[in-house]
Amino acid sequence: MNDNPGTGYGRLLCEEPFIKMYADFSSWRMSDFVKQLEATKEKGRVLPFVRGLRLSAHLIYAVRDILSGTGLEANWGHLLDKDRVFCSCECDVIIHRSGYFARWDGSIHPVMDFKFIKQQDAVVVISCKSLLRSRAEVDREYCELMKPFVKRVWLFAECCGPRSANSIREQALRCGYEKFWYLYTWTEGTEPEPNRGGWNEFVEEVEKLKQ
Repeated sequence: MNDNPGTGYGRLLCEEPFIKMYADFSSWRMSDFVKQLEATKEKGRVLPFVRGLRLSAHLIYAVRDILSGTGLEANWGHLLDKDRVFCSCECDVIIHRSGYFARWDGSIHPVMDFKFIKQQDAVVVISCKSLLRSRAEVDREYCELMKPFVKRVWLFAECCGPRSANSIREQALRCGYEKFWYLYTWTEGTEPEPNRGGWNEFVEEVEKLKQ
């Protein structure tokens, strides 16, 4: 992608992944059928873990495009410590220098493509959440566990409440996350509101990693 997307085609191309994600993800939040299943905790629901995994996949695709040709990559996986004895928690998105130590199920058309990355090659790890309702749901332990492996951890949520976004950001920073973003705000009683500005800020921060 262009290093300076501006307001023309560059900006439109940068926002394409956001527009698609917002439309696809928010439609599930607004579905009366899905709302009913969630309210009654029926079996057969799409679990938040799966929604979070879908979000991380979309972010990986977007970050790969932003960093194309830079020597930086984005993958799902674990970080290996310097002695290659222990690994980190599972990382939804690892932005790292080119290459990997090992991979599981990587192929031309993989069902799973999980990478083991040497910690010295890691630049940023992004933790993805499907829904953050309040500051109490920010995972402090994750940052603590990641400290021995990587200096920079970002938090990215599919959505959060319109009144809780700022307090979640404040709590995320207190817990050790360097940055916090979300695709849109939403509650059971409100319409989804896209966070286009936040997405453009996210793209700008990823662009800075090229330097």
